[in-house]
Amino acid sequence: MNTSLYVSADVVTSTLAMAVVATLAAGLLCALGLSWTAARWRPSVALAGVALLASFAMYLQSLGIWQSEGSLSAAPRYVGWLSAQTALVAAVYVFARQSGPVPVGVFWRIVVAAVLMVFSRYLGDAQVFEPTLGALLSIAFWIYILGELYFGPMADAVRKASRPIRLGYFWIRLIMTIGWAIYPILHFVDVVIGVGHTPSIIVLYTFSDITNLITISLIFMAVAGQERY
Repeated sequence: MNTSLYVSADVVTSTLAMAVVATLAAGLLCALGLSWTAARWRPSVALAGVALLASFAMYLQSLGIWQSEGSLSAAPRYVGWLSAQTALVAAVYVFARQSGPVPVGVFWRIVVAAVLMVFSRYLGDAQVFEPTLGALLSIAFWIYILGELYFGPMADAVRKASRPIRLGYFWIRLIMTIGWAIYPILHFVDVVIGVGHTPSIIVLYTFSDITNLITISLIFMAVAGQERY
């Protein structure tokens, strides 16, 4: 990775560097948390850690590309999102299942939907088919995931759980509703309208990733801590 000096005015480099440090620190925290969380919460915490460390690797690569080339495409992000967002969706399923029985079919449906949500945006960006179609398909798969979170067996199971679990699920679901809405919006501006992966788009994507990933991961840790302590 290029380690040339950068100044405070270089907002993109500063933001990418912040993402590298933040995702690594949060990922290591999740890894350490596996030693003190109750056994039933470890799969959710571990999956959150995988999401964070995958994002760390993506941002480390992106930082090097930006410092070397002075430009950055969205391509590395799709690799990071495919790993991170799929892992988070799987983690939410495991989290909800601790409160009651949830059919395993729900797991496969939301995981496949998460993969297709990212892959649709990628295919539109790569001009494999019409970018607008890619954006609309991605939104459709995202809405399907939200439908499972709000109205499916996971919501029914959590409704009967303890207050910390209900609150944790509420905030996770809210972040996946409001926080994840930024991705189709920025994708529409970047790809469909054709503004391009400009510095402002890079910064907004990066702050969104930091907020969404780390907040959801810390919620898993907080709920696990409530049970342990």
